[in-house]
Amino acid sequence: MINSLGLGTDIVRISRIENILSSERRQRFLNKIFSKDEIALSKKRINESEFFAGRFAAKEAVKKALNSKEFSTPKNFKSINIYSHANGKPCVDLKNFKKNIEVSISHDGNYATAVCVVF
Repeated sequence: MINSLGLGTDIVRISRIENILSSERRQRFLNKIFSKDEIALSKKRINESEFFAGRFAAKEAVKKALNSKEFSTPKNFKSINIYSHANGKPCVDLKNFKKNIEVSISHDGNYATAVCVVF
């Protein structure tokens, strides 16, 4: 039996992120939300707006999952690093967090969505 289970989900309109990335707020947004590794990984993607929308949704889902069971919550989005495993699966790196975190990201049309389970 699992004693502590956290669940979080989020959905992001990709055009919202695209508008930010094409504005003067781009650099501030990227530096505030994403790690250098995440920004570097985006350069390997065809659609950076879709990539960042998915990663942003994943970070939101992680925060919601942690809040749902009053786990230690990260102070900011940048401290939640979403990276890709060698097989392409998104993974979460959260320093000094002792629980297991699973995340899934999906894209369809104008939206990116993510689900996170902490156990």
